[in-house]
Order: sequence, then C-alpha cells, then structure tokens
Amino acid sequence: MDGGGEARDPAKHPYIDGLARVTFAAESPVRRLVGSGRLNPLPHAGTISVVLFIIVVITGVYITLFFEFGFEASHRSVERLTSHPIQRFMRSLHRYSSAALVLTTVVHGWRIFVASRFNGPRRWRWLTGLSALLVVFLAGVTGYWLLWDERAQLLNEATASVFDDLGLDTVVVSSVLTADGSGWQVLLLIWFVHLLTTAVIGWFLWRHLRRTSLPWLPPRLWTWLMVGALGLVSIAFPAELLRIADPSNLVDSVPVDPFFLFLLPGLAALPGPLVLAVFGSISAFVAGLPWLLARGKSQVVTIDANLCTGCELCVVDCPYRALQMISLGERVIAEVDPALCVACGICIGSCVFDAIDLPGATLPQAADIAGRDVVVTCERHRQLSGVNDRYVLTVRCAGVVSPTALTRLLKKGARSVQVVGCPPADCAFGVGNQLAEERMSGERRPHVPRGSAAMISRDFVAPTALEHAIATPGTHLSADPHDIPRNRVRIGMTGAIVLGSMLLVGLATTIALTVNRPEAAVLVVVHHKPGAEIAGTGVTSGSVGTPTVLRTAIGAAQPTEEQIGDGGVASAVVELAADAGETHLLIELLEGGDRTVIQDGSVQLAAGRRLVVIVEDEVNVDAELGRQIFESSKAGCTVCHSVDPGVELVGPNLSDMGTVAASRAPGLSAEEYLLESIVDPDAFLVDGYRSGQMLDIYEETLTSREIEALVAYLQSLEVE
Repeated sequence: MDGGGEARDPAKHPYIDGLARVTFAAESPVRRLVGSGRLNPLPHAGTISVVLFIIVVITGVYITLFFEFGFEASHRSVERLTSHPIQRFMRSLHRYSSAALVLTTVVHGWRIFVASRFNGPRRWRWLTGLSALLVVFLAGVTGYWLLWDERAQLLNEATASVFDDLGLDTVVVSSVLTADGSGWQVLLLIWFVHLLTTAVIGWFLWRHLRRTSLPWLPPRLWTWLMVGALGLVSIAFPAELLRIADPSNLVDSVPVDPFFLFLLPGLAALPGPLVLAVFGSISAFVAGLPWLLARGKSQVVTIDANLCTGCELCVVDCPYRALQMISLGERVIAEVDPALCVACGICIGSCVFDAIDLPGATLPQAADIAGRDVVVTCERHRQLSGVNDRYVLTVRCAGVVSPTALTRLLKKGARSVQVVGCPPADCAFGVGNQLAEERMSGERRPHVPRGSAAMISRDFVAPTALEHAIATPGTHLSADPHDIPRNRVRIGMTGAIVLGSMLLVGLATTIALTVNRPEAAVLVVVHHKPGAEIAGTGVTSGSVGTPTVLRTAIGAAQPTEEQIGDGGVASAVVELAADAGETHLLIELLEGGDRTVIQDGSVQLAAGRRLVVIVEDEVNVDAELGRQIFESSKAGCTVCHSVDPGVELVGPNLSDMGTVAASRAPGLSAEEYLLESIVDPDAFLVDGYRSGQMLDIYEETLTSREIEALVAYLQSLEVE
C-alpha cells in the first residue's frame, strides 16, 4: 500500500496549511470549553453574520422613526433616544450588533481563507463577501457621522484634511466644519448614503449566497444565544452619546470604535491620502488573493454518459448547483456546468455506479489491508494533523466517499473502516461532512449495506484532532449542525463564551483615541470669489480672474503665504496652532495689488478652544429670494398663510405684514418681530390663534440667510 494515497487539492498552497494550524490551535480553548464540535460557535460565523445584519436593519428602521436631520436637531434627537429606555436599548442593540457583524464577518472570511475555499467559481463569492465587508465599514462610518457629536467632528476634520491634501474644493467641507446653517441637507445626504450602503450590503449578501444550497441561517441555538448576549450587553452598557460637535472646541480624546473607525487614528496623525492609499492597496490585495493563488486551470468533474443511470442523486447533493439533468436521446443523464463546479467531488459520493470521476479527489487504490483498521479522511485532516500512517487513506472531502467505496475496502479484507470528516458547519466544501454522515446513518441515499454497517464508523472532529479520532473511534458521530447535545452545562458554557465575546465587542467600542492637540488654535475658513465683497469688511476684494493668496501669522511667527485660488473661487481651510492667552493674529487676502485685511490685532484664545474665522463673500438678501423661499416646499409657508387680501387659512393672513409688523409687538421693530415670529412662533400670539399651531423648526431647517430673505419678503408685503 502506498503511503496513504494522499489526495491534494491543486488549488491549495502549502503555506496556507501553516495558517490553518495556527487558527485551529487558537480555537482549541473554545473547543475544550464547550466539549463538543457541535457547540463551537466559530464555524457558524458566516450564518451568524446574516442574523446580525437582519438585527441591524430592524433596529436601524426603528431608530429612523425618531430621528431628525440637522446639526443640532440630529444630536437632540439622539439625546431623546438615549433618555427613553426602549429607544436607548434599540440604539445600543444597533450599535453592538453592527460591531459584532464586522467581527463575525472577519472571522468567517479568515476561516474561508485558511480552508482555501476560494478556488474556481468561488473566487466571486470571495469578492462579493469582501465587498460587503468594505461597504459595512462605510455604513458604520456614516452611522457615527449622523450623531453629529465629537466623533463626527473628528470625521469632519479628517475629511477636510484629505480634501486639502488632494487640492479639492473645500466649500462643502468648510460649511460642515463651521456648522454653517441648519445642516439638515448635509445630515439628510449622509442618511441617504447610510441607507444606500445598507441596501448594497444586502445585494452583495444575496450575490454571495445565491447559486448554492448552503444554509443562509445558523441553527436556532446560535440565533437565540447571539440575540440574548447582545440584548444583555445593550441593557448593561447602553451606547454613549458624546457632546455635540462644536467647531470652537478642540477635541483631543473620544471613544473610537475600532470595528468602523480604525482609519481615524491614522488620518489624525498621517497624511490622509497616504492612509487611504494603504487601505485601498490592502483591500485590493485581499480581493485579488484567489487570482494570485490560482494554480492553473480549475478542475471539473467528468461524467461517463454510458454509466450514468439518471438517478439525480448527484444533482440533489451538489452544494453549488453545478449539476443538472439533461435529455440524451431517450435517456436522462447528469451534466456538469464547468462555470459552477468547484471540484469538491461530493457528487462522486452520491454515485454508486462510478459514473463520475475527479482525478486526485477520490479514494485511492488500497492494497495489503487484510486484517487492518483503515481510516478514510479528508485532505485537511491529513495535512493539519501530521498523521502519516499508511492505513490512513485521503480523499478531497468526506463527502466524496460513497458507501460502495467503503464496502469495497471491507471486501478487500479490512477489519474495519473509519471515516473522519470535519466538525459541523466546518466542511471545506460546506456540507460534505453532513452528507457523508447522512449516507452512513441511512438517512440519505445511497446507504451503507446493512451487512457492512457494523464495521464502518464515523467521526467528525477538528482537522487537527485526527489522531484523537483514530484513538477513540465512534465518539463524534454527528456532523449535523442542528443536532445540539442536550447537555445544559455545555450549552451554558457556550452561552458564556458568546456573552463574553459580545462584552468584549462592547468594551472595544469604548477604546479612546487621544489626538495631539495644541493648547489653542485658530481655524481660518475661506470661500471667496475675486471681485466680490467680503462679508464684514464693506469693501470689494480683488478683481475677477485675480489669483488669491492667503497670508496668515499668529503670535511672533513670521507670516506665511499660501495661494488658495488661481483666478476662480478661492477656498481653503487652515488651522493655526497657538498658546492660550492673548496673542496677535494676522489674516489677510492678497489679490494682485489689493490687500484685504480680515484680522490684524490682538485676540484672546482660551485653552482647549479654537477661534473660528470665516472669510466669505457678502450675499445680497432681497425680497425676491424670500418670496421663493416662502413659496417653496422647504419652508411650506403657503400651507398655513395666504398673502392674498381676505383669504384666511390656518394661520394669520400676511397680505399687509409689511405695514402691521412694526406695531404688532410692543418694543420690537418690524424686522425683530418677523424674525421672532419665524424662529420662536409662540413668543407673541395674534388674537384668535393658539400656541403650537406653528412649528418651531425653521431655525433648524432654514439657513440664517434664508431667514433674512424671508423677513425681507414679509416686510415688502403691503395692501395697495
């Protein structure tokens, strides 16, 4: 007999075996604690990820019902969520299930890699799985952004830094950095991106799992354990809410969730484009691994049409739906789709007529086995266990072994035959171990003949435990992941492991990031078109087409000059570090022969604070713009108010507002009264109208300029 007759997947690389050994060695404490391969949660990481994604979607929809959009409104809505016990629980469950989703997906991806489950058509499953994970990262970042707290502020600053390093226009980023306006459009856009990424994750998940008969969901035990553990962690450690983002505050330390915000420390310390380039390169490398590790053309099973009887057993058993029945004259035979076949050989175990062949995957010819105990195992066990016994025969997967092949070994004189496969949910080809068990137990055709059943045993253990399985045959009979041992102690230990894992997930989201900040700072934000009047100066700066240079200096430092525009719109975000206390600040624009001083004098800087200086052009506010806002769906004024004389709606008629506004509220000018009526509508009530009729939202949904324009329009309304 020849050295065990090793079968070796040509797509597998030897060094992956070393990684697999390390992986199973790291997992061994978990296997020892639960005491059964059927209670090991790690092989179920992929299907558990699906459950977690469902939890994330459900809790996300619930949270959205109570969410508002705007720089201040979003933060206040989350504050209200945090103060309500049920809403706080759902928000915490959303946070921790999202983080756990990343963890289980990474664990699943790593186990797929060390099992070499990425050859042939499975390359695209690898790619869709990785793509889903990358989109999960983006969804998590946008989720944290929606809170508009100090974490979001660091994200804003990191984004501004990347834009600046790439030389991109910072007009949008600058408005976000300075929280200019209500911000509802910005937060609504981020929410749409968050929603879109969630939909994309679902699409990738569907692409990842389609064209396969592998299970989508884990056994019920894992669902309940995971939901229970996340629920307990969510109750015990509610998700925190940091202070609202404040551009005047120098944030130096915040909790940074490493599952989603792992790039933030790098972005805070290194050039943003470099960090993103490294991350992109690593992602591209991981995505291309199946192609980089490819070894020639993928194998495909062959079917002998003369021997095929059309029983369809192979079609039913194929995990990847690579087989189908076709008509061949008056006969129906099986046909393989090369684009779907992963060369697992499981269909060979379904065929009792030897009509299917896959070189190097099937049971090798055995000789000199009379009176011997023969072991048949898969290549993972042979390679990872180090067992090199001549009576250990190797096949590609336990599912390759047909009852007929086992019977032949007994007919050649073997005293017994033991089949050793992978533990539940851990087969390199998905369900090969489970199919092998069902055939040998008589639950699935083809069956082991009754006369041979007593001499054939089976064990399903971790690939590194082959030697133990040979020493104690018949003690690990089941490969069915749904066949859970009825042992309360073991199940309790499994639950403790799951709960401990979720506790670690929760604690990990509180890891603090400390940013090296100056004692104080000045943030200069510029958005200026040459030739326009700069707000607050009363003078026109430069002329159309003139390059713009920003000149700054703080304290005793020499002024520095930076060209921020080449004739078009000039934009820049510049931060100047300084010591706290009184210091001299110089900010000016140089445009051709024009020199426009924005600041040249002493300023008082507080420790831990940032002085924000916005250099922007004056915007003419006129009644026509106000009329457009009044009639727009954004303001919705026409729903309750009419400007036509004599027409009464829900609110007061405004046709003569320009005349009556000056005398309606004692002590207030017309402009002051109109402004108060918009931002605080219950401060003064017109006779006949009650409080609460007009929503107190416009300070959040409209920008300051839009409110000014609306006031100007109302002041222009007079009855002729």
